[in-house]
Amino acid sequence: MDSIYWVISRDCNQKCPHCYNNSEPGAAGLSLDQISKCILHLPDADQVTVSRIILSGGEVLVWPELLFHSLNLLYEKYQDGTQLWIQTNGDLLDAAMLDRLLESHVSRIDISSMDKYHSKHSQQRKNVLEKLFHSRGMGHVILDPDDEQSFNQPLKSYAFWGATEEEWIGPLWPRGRAFKKGLSQASPEDQFCSMWSGARGFLDYDRPGSEVNIQLADVYPCCPMTCRPVGNLLDESLIDLLERCRHHPVYRALNAGRPEAMGISYGLTETYGTQRTRELGNHCLWCDEFFTKHAPDLLKTGCVTERGSVDLVELQ
Repeated sequence: MDSIYWVISRDCNQKCPHCYNNSEPGAAGLSLDQISKCILHLPDADQVTVSRIILSGGEVLVWPELLFHSLNLLYEKYQDGTQLWIQTNGDLLDAAMLDRLLESHVSRIDISSMDKYHSKHSQQRKNVLEKLFHSRGMGHVILDPDDEQSFNQPLKSYAFWGATEEEWIGPLWPRGRAFKKGLSQASPEDQFCSMWSGARGFLDYDRPGSEVNIQLADVYPCCPMTCRPVGNLLDESLIDLLERCRHHPVYRALNAGRPEAMGISYGLTETYGTQRTRELGNHCLWCDEFFTKHAPDLLKTGCVTERGSVDLVELQ
């Protein structure tokens, strides 16, 4: 498994208009006990190789106790066999915090606030943070989804990026506040499902290229998220969950990065899926329609992060 992208809390010091998971001050996060249980349900090191685990939010530095509890348990479980990364807006990062992160075996820090949606203060800190990273011997490394070697640098690294036109998230996923505020420019040509952070390969945990997205304890095929999760780490192990989904034709279509083919086993042709994608405006909205109208019982219900009437209002 290449990576696990894990939002451990949606609590944030900002309330950005483009946020896909509605992070904001005071939003929900896992408890320390829940973190412990989720980590217990991640694959054991001798069961599946996990190349990296990326902890994100929200803003992970808002709640240091939760972050370092997670980092300590993850390192205890995987030792140096799994890289530990964090994604942050950088607002709360100073020398003392950076030293603590490095001491807790964090090997990469991504500052993801370099765009017009985050506060100007975040962007103005770039030079300060860059000097801080250099003072600790960290290297600036740009990741290339097509070059696995860029993910496996021997030195500790950092990068600055954001939701800009040059990035894969530039059009903005039609999710959360980006959807509610009409900021998403996603079109049928934006193949989110088959791109980096999409659903492609999420079931293939025993092969290169696999990534799963965990929002709190809820497991999703992709970072843009289906309208409800495929399962919950408080209830079952990640491997059991993926094995349960592995041979279902709907999940196989997502795993292939082809959401237009999700409905074939329900009597909906690929042509119909393509047609509805164009009529609705993008693949993510077709995905929402499919799971709410055609397969309402397939995904897990009653979860903290599932989307409801606010996000799905245009599909009703």
